[in-house]
Amino acid sequence: MRSENRSTASTQEQPTELKSSTLEGKVLSGLRGQYAIATLTENQPGVRIYTGTELSTKTPVVVKEYYSFWWTAVEMQQMEAALNQLETIEFHSGGVQDFRLLIPQDVFASVQDQRCYMVLRPPHHPGQSLRHYIETQGGLSPAAVRHFLSQVLQSLWFLQGQMIDFADGETQKGTAHGNLSLDSLLIVPESTTWNDQFQVYLQDLALWESVIDPEMISSQSLNEQKQQDLKSLGTIAVQMLLGELNPPEHWNPIEDSRWNTIADSSLKQFIQQLMSVNAPSFSGAKAARNQLLALPVVEEPQENSQENMVEWESIELGQADRPPLYFKIAFGLAILGLIVNFGLLWANKGAMKAPKLDFIQNRR
Repeated sequence: MRSENRSTASTQEQPTELKSSTLEGKVLSGLRGQYAIATLTENQPGVRIYTGTELSTKTPVVVKEYYSFWWTAVEMQQMEAALNQLETIEFHSGGVQDFRLLIPQDVFASVQDQRCYMVLRPPHHPGQSLRHYIETQGGLSPAAVRHFLSQVLQSLWFLQGQMIDFADGETQKGTAHGNLSLDSLLIVPESTTWNDQFQVYLQDLALWESVIDPEMISSQSLNEQKQQDLKSLGTIAVQMLLGELNPPEHWNPIEDSRWNTIADSSLKQFIQQLMSVNAPSFSGAKAARNQLLALPVVEEPQENSQENMVEWESIELGQADRPPLYFKIAFGLAILGLIVNFGLLWANKGAMKAPKLDFIQNRR
């Protein structure tokens, strides 16, 4: 059945207007299904991203459309063959655990229209790239960075232990992400409201993206690529702590003056070991995560909490016991009257004479 779909998808003629227009409102036929394209959500040079629906299951999907008018027919045929090799890859956790990997469920190409497509299932809630998250939130707390690192290391550990089956029958024990960055990490809230509780999804794995961008193909061994993932993750963790979106070329995060302002020394030492700076590198993502979870918990101080409490108490008491305005005016006038009377008495004290009691004498 799958081979029939492959034949249909590879030979089916796509509308010629795809070369100059977007896919909105169209139905795209892939190797594993058909997809109704709804909305263009992102449009960058060389790639467009859409929301859509898989027609057979009515489930939402994300469709990535790659294009270049400079691709030759030979290059397109090579990309089509490479994507077909990846078409059989499926990751299984052996249980219900979600390792937060956005893996293409359908990959195919159209040689005629110079297009490549990847279809993915989106997370349970709409997310945003880590870059955009830092743009809106600024530098994150050490506790949030610990939460982030734990999730990404768990996903990398899963990737490093997966048995990968290619379409030609070859297998590979484990893979690396190979493309970790602020843009390939997706922050997804655990509810419809954005707060400190979030999940981290990994997307744009080099295993697929390198088909479109051959410069992403690494000459390193698989173990070296896994170590590079950890180093990249360490750099990203520093960017999160410092709120750094665009570091300068040849940036050394540990030598940045802002690094000394981070109070969580245990986390800083862990990040340095991720980056293999002044410490031996971890043997893998699992070992790194185990050490992260064993770090002493640092309670973050709540700035001015005591002052705020006293201030709120004084405000509440003042508002509860505050007398009405008319009472204040009457009280002020009474005090003023007393002052005036005492002043007059004091001024006339020496001039006042004792009263005569003639009426008493006359009665006698």
